[in-house]
Amino acid sequence: MKTLESNIHRIQFNFHNSRKNLPDTIARKRGESNFLRAFERAYFKHCQQFGIVASEFALHNFGRADLIWIAWNPFEAGDEFSAIALHKKLRRRKLIAFEAKLKDWRKGLQQAFRYRYFADKSILVMPAESVKTATLNIESFEHLQIGLWSFDKSTERINEIYSPNQARALNKKAKENALSLISSKVNFSKIRKHLDAIS
Repeated sequence: MKTLESNIHRIQFNFHNSRKNLPDTIARKRGESNFLRAFERAYFKHCQQFGIVASEFALHNFGRADLIWIAWNPFEAGDEFSAIALHKKLRRRKLIAFEAKLKDWRKGLQQAFRYRYFADKSILVMPAESVKTATLNIESFEHLQIGLWSFDKSTERINEIYSPNQARALNKKAKENALSLISSKVNFSKIRKHLDAIS
């Protein structure tokens, strides 16, 4: 079985937010970051797809997603294994954005909605023990086409309370800009070495 490390290509974005220097913000963000990392491990634990993942993905005017994910098949690239070929292929893939919130579902919903401009699906993930209030307002998520999932760290169980079936990025240009930014960060030599090793 493939593992997270073997089939997922992680890219890094340099992002700094001065508000994180505030004591209360540091504590909250640390808790959310720990929760998100646990969710990420559980989500990709048995992943059988190749894909690109990145944390702290910021797109000007559209917020900063805690996590983005695009599943893709690198074997389709063939002889055109390049940034241009990858960008063309990614245009046909679903870009998923995740926002993690420990308690404030309203703020999480607002932030997740901003990602809908560049992401095909945007999902708010909350701890199982604090998601109840959000579920009582599920019509807001359905209206905005924002997914709502819960995650239990102790059991690693992910519950997809609501996931939009059909969703596309609201702004085609914003998605193009997001894909260009993602493509520019991909380490093609690293992926090629990995593919050669397993082929």
